[in-house]
Amino acid sequence: MCSDPNIVIVADDDTDDSLFLLQVLLSLPQELIVIAVPNGEKLISVLEGVSPQFIFLDINMPKKNGLDTLKQIRLNKKLMQPRVIMCSTSSSPVEIKLSQELGADMYLTKPNSINQLQKVIENIFETDWTAKVKASPTVELEYSRCEEAV
Repeated sequence: MCSDPNIVIVADDDTDDSLFLLQVLLSLPQELIVIAVPNGEKLISVLEGVSPQFIFLDINMPKKNGLDTLKQIRLNKKLMQPRVIMCSTSSSPVEIKLSQELGADMYLTKPNSINQLQKVIENIFETDWTAKVKASPTVELEYSRCEEAV
């Protein structure tokens, strides 16, 4: 199964946060197929038939939280390994470090402004993910690349 560069999955139990992210993703110039799921269990189920380019994975979800889901994704060698962006309202260094250790590609502190979110998402889609680029954390956009030391 090959990764489809046009498929993005949003895994978040908060409807408002999901809609906020969906609005930004669908406003991008790329033609995307966006799949929304409410928890980690549903995400794992969807990944049995779909190979997304990106997964935006909320940390605090019922049934199976984002960290447990990330661990399961990274341990499943049958899956194409998508870029996983962990999302949370928390900017806890402990959560960022744990996300990094479990194999997240990026940690995104959910911004309060759609303009901030738009900038972060555009940056994600403009990044050359094939290169191991170490970027400085961008405080105003409130995100961290997981390759950075925490």
